[in-house]
Parts: sequence; C-alpha cells; structure tokens
Amino acid sequence: MKLQRITLRNFRQFADEQSFDLDSSSLKPVSLIFGANGSGKTTFLNAFSWALYGTLSDDVEQHHRLINDDAWREASMGDTVEVSVDLVFDHEGETYRILRSASVRKESDQQSVRGTSVKLEGWRTGSSGASEVLGSPQEMVSSILPQGVSRFFFFNGERIENLVKKSAYAEVQKDIKVLLGLEQVERALTHLPKVDRKLTAELRRYGGARASEIQDVIDAKQEEETQLAEEATLTARNIVALKEERDEVAGLLRKHADSAPIQTALDTVNRELEEARQSLEAAEAARSALVATRGFQAFTKALGDSTESMAEGLYEKGALPAPLKREFVDKLLADGVCICGAHLTADSEGSAHVREWRHRAGLQVVETSWQQLSGQLRPLASSRTELRESLTELFGRVGSEKDRLVRLQEQQGELTGQLKDSPAEDVQALQTKSMDLESRIANKQQRLGQITVQRQNLDREIEQKTRDRSKAAVEDELAEKARSRSDLVQSVTRALKEILSIREDDMRRRLDAELKAIFAKITHQNHQPILDEGFELRLEKEIDGVMLPVPKSTGENQILSLSFVTAVSQIARQIRTEARAEGASREGAGEYPIVMDAAFGSLDEDYQESVARALAEMAPQLVVLVSKSQGLGKVVEQLMPHVSHVGIIETHTTSDGDVADDVELRGNSYPYIVKSSRDRSELKEIQ
Repeated sequence: MKLQRITLRNFRQFADEQSFDLDSSSLKPVSLIFGANGSGKTTFLNAFSWALYGTLSDDVEQHHRLINDDAWREASMGDTVEVSVDLVFDHEGETYRILRSASVRKESDQQSVRGTSVKLEGWRTGSSGASEVLGSPQEMVSSILPQGVSRFFFFNGERIENLVKKSAYAEVQKDIKVLLGLEQVERALTHLPKVDRKLTAELRRYGGARASEIQDVIDAKQEEETQLAEEATLTARNIVALKEERDEVAGLLRKHADSAPIQTALDTVNRELEEARQSLEAAEAARSALVATRGFQAFTKALGDSTESMAEGLYEKGALPAPLKREFVDKLLADGVCICGAHLTADSEGSAHVREWRHRAGLQVVETSWQQLSGQLRPLASSRTELRESLTELFGRVGSEKDRLVRLQEQQGELTGQLKDSPAEDVQALQTKSMDLESRIANKQQRLGQITVQRQNLDREIEQKTRDRSKAAVEDELAEKARSRSDLVQSVTRALKEILSIREDDMRRRLDAELKAIFAKITHQNHQPILDEGFELRLEKEIDGVMLPVPKSTGENQILSLSFVTAVSQIARQIRTEARAEGASREGAGEYPIVMDAAFGSLDEDYQESVARALAEMAPQLVVLVSKSQGLGKVVEQLMPHVSHVGIIETHTTSDGDVADDVELRGNSYPYIVKSSRDRSELKEIQ
C-alpha cells in the first residue's frame, strides 16, 4: 500500500475541502507535516483509519462530532451537511480510491453521526487505465491491510508503547501472524477437524464394532485435547492480565509516600533475586555439563595406576606387547626355547620366525612405545586434578548462589512484611492485593504446566489409537475409504502443525534479529531487545554473563516499540519479496506506509535524531506529524534529505493576545498559528 492523496471534507477541525499530496519515491519516501498542539494532527492521523475502517482511536474525544463545528453551526435546521474522507493509494500495481462519507440532516445544535448514515464507496483502476466500482470495498481494504495489523502502521507515537504492554502480546502475536501469512495455516488447522469428523462418522457407522470402539476413544481424546487447548489459551491470557495488574499495584506502591522507599528497596531485591536465580541455574548447568562430559575421569586413578605398574613390569622384562626388544629375542634363540615353549632348532620353521622377529625388534622402538604409553597416562592424572579443581569451584559457586538466594529471600520477606504491616491502611491493602496476585499467578502457571503435559500425553495416545484403528478389521468398502481419508487428514494435520511451529519460530527469530539490528542503530545504551516465544517484547542487558531485565522508561518503551514497528515493516516486505521470487506475489506487495503522530515526544535530542534517521532510511513510505518543538532541529536535519512534501496544519484561532507564530524552515517563514475570526485548521503544502 502506497498513499497518494488524502482529501478531507468538513472532517472535525478541517472545514470545507482540504487535500494533501502524499505521493513519494523510494529516494524521498517522507512527508513531513507540522502542526501546533490542538491543530488537528491526531485528527489527520485518524482520518486514515476512518476512511479505511470507519473507526477513530481512543485518544479522540467525542467520536460522534465528526462534522466540522463551523459547518454544522452555519447550516440551517433541516439542511444536510456532508463529511467525508477520500483516500487514494496504490497497491500491487493498481490504484484504489476509498471514499467514506456521511450526509447528516441538522435537526438540533448537537450533531450525532450515526453508523447508518455512513457510506463507503470504492473504485479500482488497473494498469490499463480501466476503472471499476468495488462491490465490497470494506472487504477489499481488509484484504489489503487488516484492521488489526494497521496498528503497526498508523499510530500515535505517544501511545505506541502500548505495544510493549503485557496485555497486548496475544493480540500482537495474532496480528503478526496475519501480516506474515501464517493465518492461512491456522485456518486450515481449524477446518481439518470438521472434515475428519465427517469421515469418521462414516467409519463408525459401517466399520464394525472394533473400529467404531477405537474411533469413540479417539473422538473423546480429541475433544479433551480441544478443551485443554482452549483452557491453555485462557490461562495464558489470565497470567498476562494478572502480571499486568500486579505491576500496576507495584507502581501504586512506588508512588505512595509511606511505601515508596520500601517498594524501591523491594524492587532492587527482586531484581537481585532474579539475577541470583539465573546465576544459580547457570552454575548448576555448568556443573551438570562437566559431570556428564568428564565425570568418568574421576574413576580412572586405579585403572591408570595398575596400567602403569603392569607396563613398567613388562618394560623391565622387555616384554611389552608391541615392538619387541632385540636382547629378549636373542635370549630366546640362545636358549633354544620360544616364548610359547616350542623348541627352536636351527633349521626349524619356529626358529626362522623368531629370527625374523629379531630383525624387527629394537631397543629404540621399545623405548618409544614406553614413552608413548607413559605420555598417555600422565595427562590422565592431570585431567583428574583439573576435574577436581573445576568441580570444587562449581560446587562453591552453586553453594554461594544458594546462600545469596536465601539471603535475598529473607530480605524480600522482611520488606514484604513491612508493607503488609504498614500503618497506612491503603498500603496494607495494596500489599495484600499484590501477594494475592502473586499467589494466583503461581497457581495459574502451575496449571499451565499441567495442561502442557496432559496435551503431550493426549497427542501420543491419539497417535497410538490411530495406528490401532488402521489395523482393525474393516470389511465395508465405504468404511475403508473413510478410514484411509481420515488417516490422511490426521497426517496432514500433524504436518501442518509442524509447519506452523517451524514457520512461527522462523518468523519470530527473523523479527527478533531485525529488531536487534534496528534498536542497535537507535540507542546508545548497551541494552538488548528480546522478542521471546510468546511475542513478549523485553529489554535486557548482560551483567556478569547473566541477561537481566531493564526497567524501561517511557522513552525506552517508545524506542523499543518504534524499533519493533520498523522491524515488522521490514520483515513484511521481505516475506512478500520472497513470495514474488516464487511467482506468487506482485510488485509492492508487503509494503505499507508508516503514518505517525508525535513520534518524538518522549525522546531526548539524540534519540530524536537516531529514530528519525532509522525511520527515513527503512520505511517504504513515511508520513510524520510533528509540532515545532519536536520536528525542528535534529529531526528536520535527518528527515529533509528524504522528504518529498512538507506541510503545515495552520491553526487559525480567535484567542486574544499575541499568539501568532511562524515556522522557520530553510530560510523561509511560514504561518503556524494565525489570529482569525474563526477557529479552524488549514492543511497547506509549503514545499
């Protein structure tokens, strides 16, 4: 999707008809629009979502007042006033025009735009220039950019940090799957059990008692598995919600004058506890690995000693099993008796063999063999010493971390008790609630673990029963066909589950890698973003080899979210490009604009510069809405080389006093706030 033009008509602050050209190139993908607070930047952002989906964001107050106030006041009772947003964009080589409008008859001074009065129309123009009316424009829009996914591309920068809230992860994961093309596999997995039920109904009816009995068991286990899957999803969501509630309670305790110092100390102890747990796990893992790979060396002393003693005896006798000592062979020949007891007469075959040994025997070779054997025994002894020292060190680390853990748990209990026994009743209540939430989280996590084990067992039992069903005698031809098809459906289901699991993990890893790369370009902190298996966005840093969570500020949350959004945009484009290489997609597929309001509000100047540079270089199309204070300076320096259009939402105000203001840009001055006889906003392109 590439935006071309937007036209507003009587849309909230924007009276009459106002347009802005958004067409851009790959070299200059940016449209930069300045606007003072209250000028209508958020309204302009919401004009896109209203045109595409008929919705406004929660940060827009009084959704029913869509029509410009002046236009509504100037209309006489009984007149009809129109409001509309007309959006033109390109997608996969075709041009789309979406017009959402409402015609409202004025019956009182209070306006109310009802859903039934809103109309959506759409047109599509192909590369030949031929146009057609879209029969289902809303479905078309949703197929190009599903509404849930649009949150990644049309957003208020001051609220983008909602992406890193725990309660958002499930929705984010779902939307990411849609964007990356995984939803079709999930839909197939939802549909296949229905197909299987139809097939097995035939098998149960005509397949005989044994097959029917097995099928009943399979059906019961599949039903149980379905219920457990639903419970797992619900439990996981409950855990997320409880954790968020627990964090909110902790936040209230940090703000309360009576509990703030204790809660701050508790936060520190909790962080140290997490570090201690991870350090203990690392030490125990290292100890286990050492025992598993080198533990056998501890039992080699007796074997080494006996081997060395035996070898020394053989060496002294000159009877080492490998290369023979010449003197030993000479003595055999002189004695006329072989080592095996046979007599060695001068012309006997045995004497000839022994003489041949003599030629091959030599003291130097025997010495070499002995040295080799001794050389192999000595490292074995030193390895035992190293193993003992390493194990002593690791046992020491494990013990030390356990002691640290106990000490920190005691401190945690002491601080928790102080909060619980606080003379301030509201602090007591908050702490009691916090402890209750911790207990409920622990119970839910335990239940989730039980469900996981139960589902794994059920999967194995269903596979076994399916194999039993394949062996059961079935004479009816229809039942035999149904069984074969059901077996096939089961195989396809297992394959799709594996494909989904592999693709999910692959996509998450790619997103995680892209996120790390983008975040590293923006931040000067040695922090590392993590997108874990549950699509939870975390920020961590390494301390003494242990990754620990970083308490995030509002600005860091914003940088993390912006990095994530940019990573999603990059991966979506890559996925569609890969598909195009296979001939399945068209040019421009997977490209989406990023339209953002107040993207730099919580960032200091260095971060504003880094974020502006990263977005301008990576987004296929970028529309930035900023105030003077956010947009001038380093943001403009970074964006201007990439800008196609610069605009201003002029604020016309009836306010008294010296409120007029201008924007100075490239040596020119442009009206920013203008004294006027009417309150309104005007959208103007200045460069």
